[in-house]
Amino acid sequence: MDIKNTTSPNFGGFKKIVGTQDQIKKIRHGVPDKYLTLGVKKKSNKAALYLFSGKHFDKFIKVIKKNSNFFEIRHNVEKFMKETPKKLSFEKASKKLEKGKL
Repeated sequence: MDIKNTTSPNFGGFKKIVGTQDQIKKIRHGVPDKYLTLGVKKKSNKAALYLFSGKHFDKFIKVIKKNSNFFEIRHNVEKFMKETPKKLSFEKASKKLEKGKL
């Protein structure tokens, strides 16, 4: 009997894409399903899109469970995650999406 290993290491990603609100909307529609996305309006027309996968997704869920004020978490994601995300510009994120390597 061949038993397959069903457990795999839970690697993950925590990324931040910055751009205008329209750019973020375009990127968000192309993001693979493996990511949880969180869009945050910053200043006037600036916005950020946070992507969570794997262990970072799990950590984000724990943060939400511990804190009842989602508005505060949403606008201070990096503070609550206690980690700096990998930053991508709209242009870099678009290129990576086209190649399927986001």
